[in-house]
Amino acid sequence: MSESVNIAEEILNKRELDQWEIFLQKSSNFRVETKQGETDFVQKAEISGLAVRLIKNQKMGFSFSSNLDYASLKQTVDMAESVADVTLEDPDYSFVSPVESTRATNGFFCPEIEETNELDKISIARTIEETAFSHDKRVSAVRSSGYSDYILEAEIRNSLGLRVQAKAGLARIWIELMAQSASEQEMSYWSSQARNPKTLDPVKLGQVGAERAINRLGGVAMQSTKCPVLIENTVAASLLGTLSNAFLAESHYKKTVSPRVYVGSKVFAPTINVFDGGLEPEGARAFPFDGEGTPSQLTAIVLDGEVMSLLADNYYSRKLQTKRTANSCRSSFDSAPFNGVTNLFIERGNSTQSELIRDIGSGIMITEVMGLHTANPISGDFSVGAAGFKISGGRIDHPIKGIAIAGNLIDLLGLVRNVGADFQFFGAFGAPSLLVESLSISGE
Repeated sequence: MSESVNIAEEILNKRELDQWEIFLQKSSNFRVETKQGETDFVQKAEISGLAVRLIKNQKMGFSFSSNLDYASLKQTVDMAESVADVTLEDPDYSFVSPVESTRATNGFFCPEIEETNELDKISIARTIEETAFSHDKRVSAVRSSGYSDYILEAEIRNSLGLRVQAKAGLARIWIELMAQSASEQEMSYWSSQARNPKTLDPVKLGQVGAERAINRLGGVAMQSTKCPVLIENTVAASLLGTLSNAFLAESHYKKTVSPRVYVGSKVFAPTINVFDGGLEPEGARAFPFDGEGTPSQLTAIVLDGEVMSLLADNYYSRKLQTKRTANSCRSSFDSAPFNGVTNLFIERGNSTQSELIRDIGSGIMITEVMGLHTANPISGDFSVGAAGFKISGGRIDHPIKGIAIAGNLIDLLGLVRNVGADFQFFGAFGAPSLLVESLSISGE
């Protein structure tokens, strides 16, 4: 990979520039889905490319190429320079100086992800589906059962002396299925992810997916009310993802976030601790450095309910005169880096789910929400469809459906009475179950 970086560096060093940066990426992806015991879909892809950012007279230019020969790389530099010529000056444009990481960065790549052959990967997907069908005769259809993995290699150099490169990989399995009784049907989705595909458990996943659908059969409506609510970890992670915009330095600089969330504010419950961790191996976006080459780190965003820090890349840390937190992200080599989260999560508590259910006494447990994309990412207001279970006498009573929950995400996290120990990452967002003191429920 480094040869093309050497060529780009040679070209850039001959230009009259303030600063320059080279980003090289190579990725490989594999995905298989099965249906009715047969391989339904297989996809393999390998993509590589190089991006150049440069600063000329305090103006930023960006360009990229998937062709890595000399002529293409020269054209890429030419294009980036021509873009810089027509953009606005900004004295805060700069690239990052090299900083030695003090944290261990091993464990993001397991050789087994390359060594596991494709037939074994297909077998994993089939095992999930076969397990679900054999688990209970009420499982009537599997919409999707699959395995996927990716391997990402990245190298960054810049004119300030930065030289970093690393490799990471992640494997994932999932199932989406339907359970059916005489009078109704219910869908369920569940997934799992790991750095080492051999640690994934397709049998367990198939069983969990089947149980989640079966347990929802017989759901009934309920009257509108306001009551304590236990939010399952998968829903809590989704809610956190919707609120993630509130923690970005860019959002605060552009004022596209609720004014209630700022460093020093205590708008969240004392039970809530929120972190962003680019070095969390269980999270999907773990990598030794961010999109600009800053060493990844663990950032405490909320401690005991108080906002302690914003998540900043190099540019917005300069704009707000705050510390850089390794939160520059890249979706691919063909897009410029942006301020974003890495692995955002709510810290686990000590209570088991059974203990949380006993603690709630009488209320409901939310295991699914629909339409969360309609929530307002600035104010945090939401009103979404939901399903789950009625809790009575500290025990799960029966499934409920046809309800909606409404409120404000900031207020919701300010009313968390207890935090579960059942922490899990779902993609790049992680959470345990949360017991919320009170939430409005719309029913019949």
